[in-house]
Amino acid sequence: MISKIAVTLLVSAVATSVADAQVKGLPVPIPAPTIYSAPTPAPLAPPINPGPATVPPAGLSPLLTEPEPIYPRAEQLMPAYPAQQFPGPVGEQSMQAFRNGIIAQQWLRDRAGISPSTERSREIQQQLNQTAR
Repeated sequence: MISKIAVTLLVSAVATSVADAQVKGLPVPIPAPTIYSAPTPAPLAPPINPGPATVPPAGLSPLLTEPEPIYPRAEQLMPAYPAQQFPGPVGEQSMQAFRNGIIAQQWLRDRAGISPSTERSREIQQQLNQTAR
């Protein structure tokens, strides 16, 4: 009985304080937001093992039992064009391409009017001297 009286007094005190706050222009406490969560799905039963596979009465397909191809393979024909002839071994080609790149850099620097006495021009000249050997 005492708890009912305490609850009644508490409810009336809260209602009075909210009413007083509205009259006085004070902010009214906002109730906490309700949070909804999606229900979890019911668990599924594990799959049932159907047992060993049965062989059809006509037997297995030859595609499954014979590992070789069904049709004979076509013979490898020689290409109608000859193999490409390279100017030299791959290492020589790489060195020539490197040298051509350095010569192109030197040409661009000369065309831009950069002095041959700069450090980069000396490096390029040194690399050209090394590859010429």
